[in-house]
Parts: sequence; structure tokens; C-alpha cells
Amino acid sequence: MSRLGLMERPLFILSVAGLFIGCGSEGVNVQPTPSRKSPIVEPVPELKSGVSKSKPIVYPNGVVPDISIHQAAAEGDIEIVRQHILVQAPDYINTQNESGWTPLHFAYAKGQKNMSRFLLENGANYEARNNLGQAPYDIVLLKNNFKNSSFALVELFTSEACSSCPPAERLTSEIRQMSLVKGLKVYCVSFHVDYFDGENWKDRYSNPDYSARQRAYEFKRFSGMYYTPQMIVNGDYQTLGHNRVNAYSAINRALKKPSKVAVSVRQIKKDKNFISVNACAVGEFVNSALCVALVENGIRRRITGGENKGRILRTDNVVLKFKYIEIQGAKGSEFHFTEKITANRNLSVVAFVQRIDSMSVLGAHATQIRQLGEDHAADL
Repeated sequence: MSRLGLMERPLFILSVAGLFIGCGSEGVNVQPTPSRKSPIVEPVPELKSGVSKSKPIVYPNGVVPDISIHQAAAEGDIEIVRQHILVQAPDYINTQNESGWTPLHFAYAKGQKNMSRFLLENGANYEARNNLGQAPYDIVLLKNNFKNSSFALVELFTSEACSSCPPAERLTSEIRQMSLVKGLKVYCVSFHVDYFDGENWKDRYSNPDYSARQRAYEFKRFSGMYYTPQMIVNGDYQTLGHNRVNAYSAINRALKKPSKVAVSVRQIKKDKNFISVNACAVGEFVNSALCVALVENGIRRRITGGENKGRILRTDNVVLKFKYIEIQGAKGSEFHFTEKITANRNLSVVAFVQRIDSMSVLGAHATQIRQLGEDHAADL
């Protein structure tokens, strides 16, 4: 049965215990020109194709080209880049402009696949970060997400001990599969609350921080009551978690609203046994948080307590860990999880930006966790 409780006044917790990048409202160009500082917080002009007129510098091994390595990388001119790396310092291939962009940033931003491969083969750093914490491929993801900005973040507050929750969990599993088949940006996360836990049995995935997150919604957004199963979409709509009509209605309303915030999340290679991601955001926002949830699908468990005692439940979208950082604008940051990657686990990470005051979700993205390959040029 669903359980209701009086709302308590909580601190805003987006884990809630302790997460993205900013641009102007016009346009979606996230690349600076190579020749001047560009913070990627406003629309910026396209790269100029003209040649710099600065006086060539003579080095012992030859003359530095009068076109910068950044502009050459953006234009795909491999021969000019080759001249730069032949006559300048050994690590010049990773030199940064005033905004922290390397030649590889420009090659990725302009879709120069051959140039990207050339740079990587000659020592370019795939994980080099600009001043906003973006690596080259993060730029690609953010540009793509600006083009496809409508999204829906579906949060389910649930418990293994709640007899009304399994139908809601089946519904969110259905929603997840539907979004994958149709290519929709619909991301599901299931937070297991702890207020059903007893002295002799507790939900394996419950966390008091998740209960506090749910109460924050009630305090800042909704009715002052909290319950399971409760579904919240984009922080703006809430309904009984197994109400199919209301759930799809809320998702459809969310998908009709284009987002002004782009979010990207990408797995990075730190330790093969653990999980690390870089999450970034760009758009118009303040007083927000960049959040990441590590989720697992295909979990089967025999429940040994509560209202579902004796049942075998299959659940998806289960939040294993939740982290966030408060941000005021454009931002990228790494997040690390100690969960191990194994062949039989279906893990993913969902990242999103959420206003701290209103709890509205401004943008979201997700990535599947996998064993990482080495051919980064194939990302383009």
C-alpha cells in the first residue's frame, strides 16, 4: 500500500547529501575563434578563414607557419599543423589558447575527423580540459544536445517494501524501453526511500538522502505530502507512480518544451575497475546544481521483508549513487564511483542540471557505462 507522511522542512539535497556550461539564449555555437578569447558563455562568431599576418618566428628547425595551429586544426590543414609540431616545443600539439582550447578541441568542434586522428596519433591529449572543464568530445556532445534539446527526466520515489511500487517500477521500465526504441531523450531514475525500512529489514538501495530529496520537492514544489510510488517529471509535474495516463501526459508535455540548457555526460578512462565520468553543461542558468546518478538496470531480488516479503522483483533505473555540485553557470566536472564494471551489469549514468530554488530540471543527458576503447577519433 502507498504510504503518506507529513512534509518536513529539509535542506535542499540533490543527492541530497553531498553538478554543467553556459551560453547565450541566441544560437548554439559553442566554439570560440582560435584567435581570441571566447568563454563559451555567449554566441560566438564562426572561425575566420583568413591568414594571420604576424611576422614568422625562425626556429632552429625551420619557420613557424603564419597560420596558428588552432586555426589550422579547425580548417583541417594537416600540413600546417605538421609544420608547427616539427619546429616548436615537443608538447606544442597540446598548446591552449586563452580559453583553454587545444588544437584537438577545434578539430572536434569543426568535425575534422582526419585532423582529429592526426592530432591523436601525434600526442594530442584526448582529455585536455578548457577553462570550463570541457574536453574535446564534450564540445561535440553539447553541440548535438543543443540540436535535440527536448527531454524528460522521470524520477520515481519507491521502496522494495511498498506493495504499490512494483507496478510503478514496471511502468518506468516500459518508459525506458520506449524511449530507447524511439530515440527520445527520456531518462528514468528510481530513488529508493528509507522510511519503509524497519529494525530487522531494510531496502538494499534505500538512502535517507533520497527521502530528503523527495521531501525537498514537497517543500519547494508540490502539496506538502510525500508518498510512494511518486513520479516526478522534470521537477515540474508529479503523479502517482503507476498512473500510466498521467505519466505519459507529463512526459509528452515535457518533450514539447525545448531546453535552453545542454548537458553532456561522458565516461572517461581513469581506472578500469571503477567508473568515472565528465559531466558538462552550457546554457542560461544560475543558482543550480549539476547532478549525476549512477543507475543499474535488470536487477532481480527476492524481498525478505516489508509488504512485498517473499516476492521476486525485477527493477530497472535503480539509483546506486547520487552526487552533485552547485554551479552558477557554464561548468564541467569529473565524478567518480567505486562500483565495479562487470560483463553482467547494465550500468549507466544520468546527468542533469536542476534549479536549487524551484527544483525545475533544465537539461539532461545519459551515457551507457562500458569498457572503453582507444580509437577516440571514431567518436566523430
